[in-house]
Amino acid sequence: MNGLQAKITDDGTAGPDRFALECPECGELGRHRFVLLARRAFEEHADDVHPAVDSPLDQIRSLVDLAESEPGTWQCGLGPDIYLVRQRGEGRYEVEVVGRRAVIDAELVTLDAARIVIGGHARLVSPALATAVTIQLRHGTPAVAVPLE
Repeated sequence: MNGLQAKITDDGTAGPDRFALECPECGELGRHRFVLLARRAFEEHADDVHPAVDSPLDQIRSLVDLAESEPGTWQCGLGPDIYLVRQRGEGRYEVEVVGRRAVIDAELVTLDAARIVIGGHARLVSPALATAVTIQLRHGTPAVAVPLE
């Protein structure tokens, strides 16, 4: 449960609200009739609110940290290469590898797509992670994120 421990207290009554459930970060989450129900509720809360790992998109964003150098232009350095991303129009981006004077030929409609291409080119991003990010961008954030190595 992501390193979090639930606090379940028994108020001593026999009613439906006998066990109080508390999250160490969020406070009281509710009351339950049985300890097992309170534990299950906390497991669901921890998975939903306090995920153990970053989503695939967050992993890519931390690996390929683009910094805006001027309006419409971002750059990052990975290993010996410096990557420059330029916005060429609404929803159109171009990635240039500065030291090699080369442009990566790919259709890029978002900065996150540019991050995927840069991470793949620099061999920081596996094909599985790139696929997971692409799926996440198409469908939104997954309910459960699994680290891909």
